[in-house]
Amino acid sequence: MEQKEIRFKEKRELGIIISDSFEFLKQEYKSVSKLVFIYVLPFVLLYAAVQVWFQRNILSGIDMSDQEILLANIGPFYMNLFVLMLFNLFVQSLLAGTFYSYVEAYINKGKDKFETPEITSRFFANSLLALGANLAFFIIVMFGIIFCIVPGIYLANTLSLVVIAFIYEKKGLSDALSRSWKLVTRQWWNTFILNILGFLMVYAIGLILSIPSMLFGFGNTVIGSPDTTTVEYPDWYWILTGITAVITTILLVIPFTFQAFQYFNLSEREKPTIQIDPDSVL
Repeated sequence: MEQKEIRFKEKRELGIIISDSFEFLKQEYKSVSKLVFIYVLPFVLLYAAVQVWFQRNILSGIDMSDQEILLANIGPFYMNLFVLMLFNLFVQSLLAGTFYSYVEAYINKGKDKFETPEITSRFFANSLLALGANLAFFIIVMFGIIFCIVPGIYLANTLSLVVIAFIYEKKGLSDALSRSWKLVTRQWWNTFILNILGFLMVYAIGLILSIPSMLFGFGNTVIGSPDTTTVEYPDWYWILTGITAVITTILLVIPFTFQAFQYFNLSEREKPTIQIDPDSVL
């Protein structure tokens, strides 16, 4: 069956954005998967290994009976958590930069009209742009959360298009921040629904993959000895944790796709792109 090229630069309703996003991923999953496997997966595997190492050191070393040692480890715990969050931000930026480079080429050149070598030079530059945008996004949202959860949620949603705006328009970080703010305020709730839906899909898949681990932890809590202060986690638990981290990280392309379609949907509502039919040109 012949696949139809999907136009990003169109006004779409919420349901159409969702269906077209999955249609795009369905059609392009082979090419996107190849790019992710070559350029992103090694860093995702490294991130998963670091995450497992961090969780293993924390969970395997918890001793609730010794409050002094527990309190003494609070500082190192938060420091390691902060480093892990920064690493996660880097991996997400690499994934976003690579994926949006493909989307950019798809829009500018057309479906199946470009080869991977033609766009690989953009991966690093666009990933750096994504990293800068994500760092600014992270700082602003955390600033909002410090004062209250609601401002943090509002800022996170309103600035959720900053990465795609920064990569596609390349007009500077401050412009990308204001651009995202201006666009999202046009359809704040629709953007919020898309963001929540995208991340809930990823979270739900991660939750399903984590069921054996949760059952193991629940079983140890219920039938474990009351004198036990630490729990020995088997190797399969940590392997499954790492696999879950890899899969959920790569599946972030789902909310990324939602955000790309929403960005162009809102852009077209602001200033529609004139589509010229080649057959009408004499």
